[in-house]
Amino acid sequence: MAYLTKKQQRELFIDEFLQRLREAPPGTRVYMRVGDVFKDADVVSIDELRAAREAAPIRDDDDGENEDTSR
Repeated sequence: MAYLTKKQQRELFIDEFLQRLREAPPGTRVYMRVGDVFKDADVVSIDELRAAREAAPIRDDDDGENEDTSR
């Protein structure tokens, strides 16, 4: 019995999921057990991302010089 890497497991999972999506009638929900296929994926808090985006300074490096007006 061959053991698969996490990447190989993910690829097989996604292939099988896409196959089930193609076979399902329109409007049907497709469920699949994930298990630990995505266990090593990075978990990021959406609130942290929003806060970082809001705190980032808005830079306007375009001062109008060297602007291409040929269009």
